[in-house]
Amino acid sequence: MIHLIWSIINGMIVLYFLYLIVGFIAKGKRIFKPQFKVISIFIMVIGIVQIISASNSDKNINRITINEYYNKQNNSEIKKVILEDNLTFDINMHVKYSVEKNEFIPIESNSFLTGFVSGYVWEFKSIQTNNYKPNEKPEFIADGILKWNLFGINVYSESKTFSGIIEK
Repeated sequence: MIHLIWSIINGMIVLYFLYLIVGFIAKGKRIFKPQFKVISIFIMVIGIVQIISASNSDKNINRITINEYYNKQNNSEIKKVILEDNLTFDINMHVKYSVEKNEFIPIESNSFLTGFVSGYVWEFKSIQTNNYKPNEKPEFIADGILKWNLFGINVYSESKTFSGIIEK
């Protein structure tokens, strides 16, 4: 529930920013009400700075290479794991395996958010998993950082560690 409230707050700030920009273009300084003038100008300046800096930010692809040395001629298989299931969003992970002589060898993994993710950024940091045979269930330990952003500014960073079994 807290995730939904955080996303709604982010959405309201973005809508207020858009209202201020359109109002400033249409009405000029009159858009700023005297009782909210400082807050309105602050939100407008922060929004403009975020728009300008967004083009310079590096995109985090959240991909981790587990094994660089594998035979690309072999078949590969991808397993999906839902690390965390929240009301508004999920943290997902894919693990790609190379199938070699009746053994599954992990090659790479990536993790991402799906759903209503306004105000959140997921940084996938590490994964540990082993080779496994078809009749076994592979175990994993994965961790990352869930960043709580308010209008693009990191307010809180939450370290998360997940462990479990990758189902077939």
